[in-house]
Amino acid sequence: MTSYTRDDQLAVQPETNVGGKIETSGAYVGHFTLAKEKIAKTGTKGIEFNFEAEDGRTARYLSLWLTRANGEKIEYPYSLLSALMACLNVKTIASETATIDEWNTAASMMMPTDAQTFPDLMNRPIGVLLQREEREWEGKTYISMRIAQFFDPSDRSTPAEIISGNRAGHALDKLVGNLRETVVRNDAPPADAVPSASKPGSGNANPFAAIDEDDVPF
Repeated sequence: MTSYTRDDQLAVQPETNVGGKIETSGAYVGHFTLAKEKIAKTGTKGIEFNFEAEDGRTARYLSLWLTRANGEKIEYPYSLLSALMACLNVKTIASETATIDEWNTAASMMMPTDAQTFPDLMNRPIGVLLQREEREWEGKTYISMRIAQFFDPSDRSTPAEIISGNRAGHALDKLVGNLRETVVRNDAPPADAVPSASKPGSGNANPFAAIDEDDVPF
């Protein structure tokens, strides 16, 4: 005979996680609910991701800046995109026009917007290593998450293991160990950013949504 006793604290956990934000460095399994093209004022192009973990928590406005205005690759973030594609077994990706819901600052609400999205990167199981970053500004703490690496959640294989054909799944623990609890940055948040609490009515709107778009330095 096997028996189990109800744990009321755990019983409510799935509900409390839904809609919550990821704010801790670590390895997460989930999927990208959005992967859309992002273009800075400098002409630099990239992809902005919204990620949802299996437990319902989310990390939004995760950006990889990929090419400069002259088409030159930006090596480190491009390497992360290539790592993601290796984990998803994708050789090339192309954007498609889609209507998505985005935060409209003027209207202070989510509104339908046309965007260039990358469906081959969306709604597929993926493992993501996320690094927590903090900015201290005028006595307030601003929190954001940054993509550090990817892995295949089916067997924990890293991109190097996948490409080499040696899918041992041994390297992931070392990569996770290289994450820091928090990286403190000294650059100031943009004028429209708010401390770690979300904007009213915006769900999980990230207070750093506009940092890279307005201030990307290349």
